[in-house]
Amino acid sequence: MINSSDLLLVQRIVEMGSITKAADSLYLTQSAISHQLRELELRAGMQLFERVNKKLLLTHAGRRVMESACNILPQLSRLSDDLHSLKYGHPPALRISTECYTCYHWLPEIITKLRKKSDGADISIVAAATQRPIDFLLNGELDLAIISEVPGQSGINSTPLFTDNLVAVVNKHHPLAKHRSLVTANDFANEHMITYDSRETSNVFAKEFFREVQPKKTTRVQLTEAIVEMINANMGISIFATWVIEPYLKNRDLITLPIKSSFKKRTWRAAWLGKPHPLLPDFTEAVKAQFK
Repeated sequence: MINSSDLLLVQRIVEMGSITKAADSLYLTQSAISHQLRELELRAGMQLFERVNKKLLLTHAGRRVMESACNILPQLSRLSDDLHSLKYGHPPALRISTECYTCYHWLPEIITKLRKKSDGADISIVAAATQRPIDFLLNGELDLAIISEVPGQSGINSTPLFTDNLVAVVNKHHPLAKHRSLVTANDFANEHMITYDSRETSNVFAKEFFREVQPKKTTRVQLTEAIVEMINANMGISIFATWVIEPYLKNRDLITLPIKSSFKKRTWRAAWLGKPHPLLPDFTEAVKAQFK
């Protein structure tokens, strides 16, 4: 049977690059680490590391163990922290992420308010979960995901937070800036579309809006600021939620245009797995107040 000590052993050897350095990080002797590794490989019935040019490299079995270590050890650490918090009457840590890179500009203010209200609760943003918040929820690496669609997985609960409205964003000198009617997918047929390099590009709106006509060219960029500056330089056009683009409209040559689509309005939701976090009511209240 594999235990947490085994996972930590493999993780440290990989992270430190050698058994000697791993032994130092665990305050053990090199011989003790080597013995533990041999004993682990005997129990596993296969080799976890192989030496190549004096370097320790993971085998297929070793990579599987390392993958589990990366998933399980953070959860065990979180469990320890949560139990400590509960023991001393503090709410457990709240780990938040969203499926949208652009959501983070308003989260810090809400987190600050929650910390004050809850006497310094441990609240953090898990940026690594941005493109896969549901996966992180299911893996126990996230407590609260902010998503734009009703989750289809069983066991995941959700509640509405706010509704946004999608608009086209163009440079004020772009030909579409003179558009007097709703922008349609046909207006993108000869345009350079600049959008996020994330799962958002395959959401319900994008699938429906571009179902029959695709943009002439599409460039995917991770950062909102980069997309905005490219549009400002008249290098292309994009689609944003009004609350996302609003802070960027000042001091730039940008305008927004309405879109013709029944999917242009999205309802963002807070999603969680199992029992809701104690801070969830305060969080949802703060978000609703922010977007009221």
